[in-house]
Amino acid sequence: MRLQGSRGVALVVVLWAVGLIAFALTGLSLMFQAQLEQEVAALQNARAMLVAESGIQMFLQRDLTREETQEASVQLSQRLQAGWRVPVEFRVDVRQEEGSLNLNYWLADPQKEKTGRVILQNLFAGWGVNLETSVQVIDALLDWMDPDDFTRPQGAEAEDYREQKMGRPRNGRIESLDELENVMGWKKLEKELLSAANPVSWRSKFTPYGSGMLSLKMADPDLIEAVLEMAPGSAKQFVETRLGPDGRLGTRDDVVNPALLQGVPTARLEERTSSGEIDLWRVSSTGTVGKAKKKEKGEDAMGVSRTLVALIIRNPPQVLARWLEEKSP
Repeated sequence: MRLQGSRGVALVVVLWAVGLIAFALTGLSLMFQAQLEQEVAALQNARAMLVAESGIQMFLQRDLTREETQEASVQLSQRLQAGWRVPVEFRVDVRQEEGSLNLNYWLADPQKEKTGRVILQNLFAGWGVNLETSVQVIDALLDWMDPDDFTRPQGAEAEDYREQKMGRPRNGRIESLDELENVMGWKKLEKELLSAANPVSWRSKFTPYGSGMLSLKMADPDLIEAVLEMAPGSAKQFVETRLGPDGRLGTRDDVVNPALLQGVPTARLEERTSSGEIDLWRVSSTGTVGKAKKKEKGEDAMGVSRTLVALIIRNPPQVLARWLEEKSP
């Protein structure tokens, strides 16, 4: 009986030891799997950044047209996919930076401030922004940029920002669009834009760079109407004609005919807009490597997507600014 009892105890000990080892091996397996996934993610991230960088470098080649850049991106995607043996997607979006409204041009110069206020009021009204919000944001923008501490009726200066624990105004020209989110009232404006019947992505509408002349070749109709003080919808025929026979914006057959902007004084057109191509480009290059899988099916997401944005002059080739796009435009 003692022998049988000893064997029973030994069996329990063995089973306990086996269970402990199995538990330890399971933990090790999970640890190695997590480490492997981290290494794969790091590799995919590096590859995605490399693909995105390729788009920036391609557009710096001034002999390549925008259409040729798109074709080259497709070919590069196919070659990388064959070499890396993982799905690769490559997208390059190009637009003239002068197709956006230059806030520094219209608000930083006291001589243009009055006109800049009218333009922004027209633009916000067209977007369906509440008038009170519109006035508050415009005054706050002007106070953010001017060098003094005198607060406009609906604006905000350093003391107001301190009370709200929001830092302090720049008291100078805007250096990046990210700054706008720190301007008093801007988040309220953003909330209204997102909840509007036709939501507006404000990041594609504004810029702190360029000459200030709005490009009639690339600007959206709402910007054209606001800058030229036209009624909403008045630029529709101009924009439809601008697409040219192929119906695509930014191609060689585009037609810019200012005569279709009826009722706009010639002097206003010449002072505020440009019909030619200005050599300042915003290039958004997105590289996606791997394929994101649905986690609810028990699979891990291994796809990584990265977007690089650069402001480029092509003649001579140079990058004025560049950043990793973390937010949706």
